Amino acid sequence: MRPGPEVHDALACLLTYPGEAGGVERYTAAVAVVGRACPESAEELRGFLEGIATLDGGRLEELYTRTFDNVADRSLEVGWQLFGENYARGVLMVRFRALMREHGITEQTELPDHLTHVLAVLGRVPDKLASALAAGQVHQAVEKIHENLATIESPWVGVLGATLRVLELHSPLADAAQEAVR
Repeated sequence: MRPGPEVHDALACLLTYPGEAGGVERYTAAVAVVGRACPESAEELRGFLEGIATLDGGRLEELYTRTFDNVADRSLEVGWQLFGENYARGVLMVRFRALMREHGITEQTELPDHLTHVLAVLGRVPDKLASALAAGQVHQAVEKIHENLATIESPWVGVLGATLRVLELHSPLADAAQEAVR
């Protein structure tokens, strides 16, 4: 069953630059939301919380920047992961920007193809579009980021793993499997 917007927003919260409101408390609340919707991700998310538990705000911001912003292969921009800096990425950004406007998602400081924006879009677009995006381009990009992140020691590797699990819930096959269990 497709997760609701609150699950996508919670994942986006976990992937937003730490200096933007809330501190560790916001992460704990977001982990709870994702964990309820996708229990398979609970252990990875618990590892994330344990990994950041002793970090103050400045150290958490520094770790986030070292993890995502200073290394292109770990960038959270879906379009960059798929296309690099070329025309196709621009087309994808225009598409996501249009979807953001259509669904009332405010563009923040990040570009429209940033995973935080993309997750917000996935939680709000019609089921078929969400399923197609989640199973295709978004899953491919998140998998690439996850693989690159797994090569370093970072608490966010669990968040990317949980994101992959939530993306898999968009699949019609996931719906069929859940129906079979009932």
